[in-house]
Amino acid sequence: MHVREGCFLIASPTLRDPNFARTVVLLCEHGGKGSMGLVVNRPTEHSVAEALSGMPERATQRLFWGGPVQQHLVLVLHRHGIDTPEGKEIVDGMALGNDSDALVQILETAPEPMARVRVFSGYAGWGAGQLDAEMEEHSWIVRPGAARLVFETEPEVMWTEALRELGPRFAHLTTIPLDPRVN
Repeated sequence: MHVREGCFLIASPTLRDPNFARTVVLLCEHGGKGSMGLVVNRPTEHSVAEALSGMPERATQRLFWGGPVQQHLVLVLHRHGIDTPEGKEIVDGMALGNDSDALVQILETAPEPMARVRVFSGYAGWGAGQLDAEMEEHSWIVRPGAARLVFETEPEVMWTEALRELGPRFAHLTTIPLDPRVN
């Protein structure tokens, strides 16, 4: 599969950058000027209500770390069935937005908001040609994006599940230790 908007970038076990070791990134934009994505399997220790002012107390779900770029920026990834004016369709019924008023409305009115919304602080970004270079270095494994993995899989096992679902050729990669020197 080729790198394109809406795919997952699964960190290869050889990727040593601590920001991205064993991560799954949903690629939200990809073009000649660069690429942007969200690390979808790195929850923080903070709830949305703790981290963002003006959020309802009901916002007890964890805030996710979306990546090292502009960590003050809040982005909202939501699943189909939630209507927001600023949402940009990404893939598989997932849309991305950053409207805080829409987020408050979702958290106050949507049934099961925790199963339909992920809130991120920051994002992952690549300059023009940077992601292509990382692909040539085999830093990432590409697969189609899937809302089920983002919203129904525990973040701690998402990297493993994303690889296992690609079949035996990739499933064996999940057995490689984080630090191969301890093998």
